[in-house]
Amino acid sequence: MLHSPLQKCYKRMFPFKLATTSYIYPDRIVPNVAFLGPFFDEIELVLFESEGQDNHPDEKQINELINLSRSLEVGFNIHLPIDIFLGDKREEARSNGISIVKRMVDRTLCLNPSVYTLHFDLRDKNGQDETDVESWQKRIIRSAEEILACGIEPNRISVETLGYPFEWIEDIVKKFGFSICLDIGHILIYGQDPRLYLEKYLPAVSTIHLHGFQNDIDHLSIDRLPEPVLNIILSHLRTYNGIVSLEVFSIDDLKRSLIVLEEKWGEG
Repeated sequence: MLHSPLQKCYKRMFPFKLATTSYIYPDRIVPNVAFLGPFFDEIELVLFESEGQDNHPDEKQINELINLSRSLEVGFNIHLPIDIFLGDKREEARSNGISIVKRMVDRTLCLNPSVYTLHFDLRDKNGQDETDVESWQKRIIRSAEEILACGIEPNRISVETLGYPFEWIEDIVKKFGFSICLDIGHILIYGQDPRLYLEKYLPAVSTIHLHGFQNDIDHLSIDRLPEPVLNIILSHLRTYNGIVSLEVFSIDDLKRSLIVLEEKWGEG
């Protein structure tokens, strides 16, 4: 049985809730939560793939997660599958994405997650970017309406910043009352300005995905972030009370991220 090499508890250490992913160890969700739960305020349950069920908790695992949440005093936020295309021209693909979101919400709502992170992907199922943005926006609106029909509170859906300007969906997010997931790695890897995003959107941000990138590879330790960028991020986090998820996928990247976060925080 694996034993967590983390030695320090980070619960309630910051004004925000500190989280990391449920795939730090190459194992299923429940063992990861058991190892990581004692150290974090929340765990980001990553349900990235909609097809295979390997990382989707069944009823037994849901009950285990409920018990772990209580015993370890750890909360959850949920990253919905990323292989869904809610703006696809094809009705079948769009409807399938809506059904997947509803099914995942229905299965996990008993975990009382703080937020569900959702992608409004510009791509279609074949990986092609939509060029008619206005038509894509209309399809996104229809998908949002159908998703909210399941009864979930809009602000518990956190729409993630992706590879296109967030202005393209800003009005949609406001219209429905969604919150925002600010993914720092995505912002940087696509050449956008994190300071502008933080200054403009932080009041509506429920979740921040914090990770580094190098050579066009993201989800690395935050020690890969340029120091000026990290300083900008941390200066905004001092008055932020949402969720910050160290969105990395290995224990080495997590440990390095925690070291950098704690050291830089102490300098402020």
